[in-house]
Amino acid sequence: MNTPARKLKKSAVKNIVRFPPVKANGGKSILVESILESKYCLYLEFDPSVEEYFPQPRTFTVCVGADLRSYTPDFEVRYVSGSRKYVEVKPSERAKNEHYQELFTGFEASLENTGASFLLVDEIEIYQRPLLSNYEKLYQYRKRPALDMRNLHLCAESISLSMPLSVLIARLGDNASLREIYSWLALGYLTFDMHSEDLTMSTEVSFNVH
Repeated sequence: MNTPARKLKKSAVKNIVRFPPVKANGGKSILVESILESKYCLYLEFDPSVEEYFPQPRTFTVCVGADLRSYTPDFEVRYVSGSRKYVEVKPSERAKNEHYQELFTGFEASLENTGASFLLVDEIEIYQRPLLSNYEKLYQYRKRPALDMRNLHLCAESISLSMPLSVLIARLGDNASLREIYSWLALGYLTFDMHSEDLTMSTEVSFNVH
């Protein structure tokens, strides 16, 4: 388990946020440096290609022109494929600052031949609607799901067509609790187009169970 390179403390200029992960720190709470970073954690949690991630993973010495600068990325992300990325989460206006541009360019160059790459993510990418609102709505069920695989398969076998969520809930009746159904949505066993539609009772959903 990686220990953060920097210990985050309460700050007058930073909104330190505690986030409850599944894929980081053995499921124990982590600290991140902003609300924006905590929202990005939701993307990491829902991305099936992400195996695990580490906040404040390590501090690098980066050559920028004739200067040496210290730099700690916001996250190290490890993927199921075996690849790794160091990720910086920054508001787009701050990321355009010449100081940061030079630092990020120097850091990216330093990663050549290391097997890792660099990714800069801004608030425009993170605050995607309705995707982020769906993640926020469903994450508690991903973190602490009510999941009985036998019951899931029984329910999926009885309903083969897509239908509005409200109709599915009524059809299942006492066979599945509301928490179970939302857990299926959070874990991808019950699907809808998260990228284009807010989850409501009228959302068309269908089972994805093999």
